[in-house]
Amino acid sequence: MTNITNEKKELDRLTTLADYDIDYSREFEDLDDLSKLAAHISGTPISLINLIGANTQWSISEFGMDQNQISRNDSICDYTIHEKDYLELSDLDKSEDFKDKPYVAGDPSLKYYFGVPLKTKDGISIGAVCVMDKKNHSFSPEKIEMLKIIAEEVMRRLEHRKLVKDLKEKLEEADDVSRKVSHDIRGPIGGIIGLSQIIKDNAEEQSISDIIELIEMIHKGGKSVLDLADEILSTHRELEKQSDYKRESLTLAILKEKLIDLYKPQAQLKDINFKVVVELEHKELLFPKNKILQIFGNMISNAIKFTERDGSVEIHLSFEQVTEAKAKLAFSVKDSGVGMTAEQIDLMMNHQAQSTPGTDNERGFGFGFQLSKHLITSMNGTLTIVSEIGKGSEINVKIPVKLYQLKD
Repeated sequence: MTNITNEKKELDRLTTLADYDIDYSREFEDLDDLSKLAAHISGTPISLINLIGANTQWSISEFGMDQNQISRNDSICDYTIHEKDYLELSDLDKSEDFKDKPYVAGDPSLKYYFGVPLKTKDGISIGAVCVMDKKNHSFSPEKIEMLKIIAEEVMRRLEHRKLVKDLKEKLEEADDVSRKVSHDIRGPIGGIIGLSQIIKDNAEEQSISDIIELIEMIHKGGKSVLDLADEILSTHRELEKQSDYKRESLTLAILKEKLIDLYKPQAQLKDINFKVVVELEHKELLFPKNKILQIFGNMISNAIKFTERDGSVEIHLSFEQVTEAKAKLAFSVKDSGVGMTAEQIDLMMNHQAQSTPGTDNERGFGFGFQLSKHLITSMNGTLTIVSEIGKGSEINVKIPVKLYQLKD
């Protein structure tokens, strides 16, 4: 029962993190002052703001250490997210759990760690603010309290980002409604103006001044409404031209670069040949970023995890069933890894698979695939797996997406 409870908590935690829809390839300059402040308050040379994904620790702000990502296996912050207040560790080089970690056994030879969990309003930990040093420290209660305040401010800024993103999506929906309404009233209003013009012409012949005056008012009012509709439409088109790349959106070309930036380093650690292929047709179509990176990222991390050294992981990106307003985003990840039996595939698809270590004995967390499948289902997408023991696996995902604009 305890294992089931813990699994649900972890899946809830990862789902909560996915709701923030964070693009780890972007820079978070608005957090850099907080990581610098944490180092200054603690008197340590290194401070990081980390988010803990299914398989990866992502550093979204760093001070004193150039680190974008490490395996969750090597993360101390992965322990911090289970703490109520904070985690403090001294003499890392003497700890059985941490002495062989690359940042302890090698450069920068760290000995001390202090981390505060990053918690949502519901108390769910998605990451940590941590400070580290080559020498041990002993923080006063005041310093500890200030580091907690910094963690709270990090969460406030992440919440603000999420709120802005949600508002943009709602404004886009409202903009679509406005566009449809203004488009729909053009025909009826145009007909009214045409009819009023005919009545006006006939009335002039009969010299009915009162009717003419009334009809002229109808004519002017209708024309004003039509002008307003034209203005709304032209404004929409102008804004669309100006803001395509300011939206929370992707193209296949941009998505390819992000996937390479984020996951090629993981592949290189195992000397895996990592390749992303994009269909040339429609590669510049704009579509919402909405959780795409989270879904595909977990699939790619799993493929790398279960592929032997010197193996290969290949990604294919394309569009299917393209219309003016929507399409199906097709994603496939094919690896030369250990493969799966039909029974293992069935267990995975029914959320019953047990976590297993990777080919380099990477610690298994077992939730990356579950999270991706959950997100795909919530977006009305489909997922299929083709695999054979010793011959690798291929996962195919298709997700309906809205298109912002067709480009030649």
